[in-house]
Amino acid sequence: MGFKRKGSRVEVSRGGRLQRGALSAPCKVLDVSETGVQIESRLFVKSGDALQLVIELEQGRTLTCGLQVVHVRSPKFGSKITSISPEDRERLTHIFDDHVQSSFSRR
Repeated sequence: MGFKRKGSRVEVSRGGRLQRGALSAPCKVLDVSETGVQIESRLFVKSGDALQLVIELEQGRTLTCGLQVVHVRSPKFGSKITSISPEDRERLTHIFDDHVQSSFSRR
């Protein structure tokens, strides 16, 4: 059975940092949805792992959230967002809004 996606994804291709306990590794956030993130990283992960993610945004801002790894196809993996502050949820919403506006303005 394939992985079923609930929401639409937005390609972001942004740098980030993954953390699992004391372990920290750089990563590339490939795309995001309202409920999950696809990441490319050299950090070894397996399904079910809990991670902390910090995404680098424009103007030195960051977005931080807790993740749970859902599927792995090394070096990429998909994860669902398990915890996010209201402020970071709003930043995530802005990423979607900006993407929708820019995709409509390209037409």
